[in-house]
Amino acid sequence: MKLPDLIDQIKSQPRLFIRFHASWCGVCKLLAPHVNSLKADEALSDVTFIDVDVEEHLDVKQAFKINDLPYFAGFKDGKLIEEFATAKKDKVSELAQACAS
Repeated sequence: MKLPDLIDQIKSQPRLFIRFHASWCGVCKLLAPHVNSLKADEALSDVTFIDVDVEEHLDVKQAFKINDLPYFAGFKDGKLIEEFATAKKDKVSELAQACAS
């Protein structure tokens, strides 16, 4: 997803969870099934989930100042709730819950 499209999503989606990843990132691959389970969770059905490959979209990587992967960001009504790099499933789940609440 290109940066202008991502910005449009941030502005238009009331609850947004973004996972930034790269094809070479082992931890990204390990966390992908967990993120997919969050996407399927009925309690999180109001949250829009977006995956962005930062190697394909360097403009996004630069705009978000991403140095470590996987990187996650949560937004509510266009405002950033939290953003961080982590390998911890519980922290990812907490961010998804924060987006939904």
